Formats: sequence, structure tokens, C-alpha cells
Amino acid sequence: MNISVDKILDKMQQELQTAKSQASEQKVRERLMAIRTLCDLVLEESPAEVRHVPAMPVQPVQQVIQPIPAMQPTTIQHTAKLKEDDANGDSLFDF
Repeated sequence: MNISVDKILDKMQQELQTAKSQASEQKVRERLMAIRTLCDLVLEESPAEVRHVPAMPVQPVQQVIQPIPAMQPTTIQHTAKLKEDDANGDSLFDF
């Protein structure tokens, strides 16, 4: 059964729209895996087997990038040093 590249591209576009509307990251990843599978299907065929019918121009995909919140540095409070009789210095490795 030969499926035209245009039909596969249409299906990819549907999967992409579905992925954009998903709320959970897991659902988005599932849609992206479906798109990857469709890409592999087309790329595995030899060029002679691929039937491409001219399609309408594809609209560019607008991507919204959300900034990653900066991590706040943690502060370490210095405590008083312990004095021990058998310790030679401040390091754990001073014997």
C-alpha cells in the first residue's frame, strides 16, 4: 500500500497541533514519538517509492520559548569550629 508523502505530512501536522494543545509533558512526548515514527517511515523508503504531490505552502511554525527561572544561590552559614585534641587542622584530611 503506497501512501503519498503529502498524506504523511498532513498527519505529522495534525500530530504537531495535538502536541501543542497537550497540557502534560508525557502526552507531548507521545505525540513527538508519533511524528518521529512518521518521519522514519518516509525516510526509510527509497526515493523512487516516494510519491510527492505538490501541496499548499506550509506556514512557518511559531514557537513560544518560556524563560527558565534562575536558581537562587544557597548560602552556607558558618558555624563555630570544633576543637578536638587529636585534630591537626581545619581539613578532614589533616591527621
